[in-house]
Amino acid sequence: MSAPERLNKLKAAMQGMSAPPPASPSVVEMPGRAPGPLRSSPLPPSRQGKKNVSAYINPEAAKQLRLLAVERDTHTQTLLEEALNDLFRKYNKSAVV
Repeated sequence: MSAPERLNKLKAAMQGMSAPPPASPSVVEMPGRAPGPLRSSPLPPSRQGKKNVSAYINPEAAKQLRLLAVERDTHTQTLLEEALNDLFRKYNKSAVV
């Protein structure tokens, strides 16, 4: 079937259609749900007022970070905060975490 023949069949099929169907609303209200962020539970107190910062790192570096946290009986979060403060000091910025 050639392109013009397909177009003619499409035009013939579309004849008699008056207007496109009404557009559905872009926001759908869910009954029984308050508007807001999609979150199953509120943020834990330890995360309130904080911002997530992430990076893609080498798998070996991630493993080494976790092992260091276990060796020092602490969390990776604590080690990353310490590393950020060291970085800030290196560039003459005040430690903030």
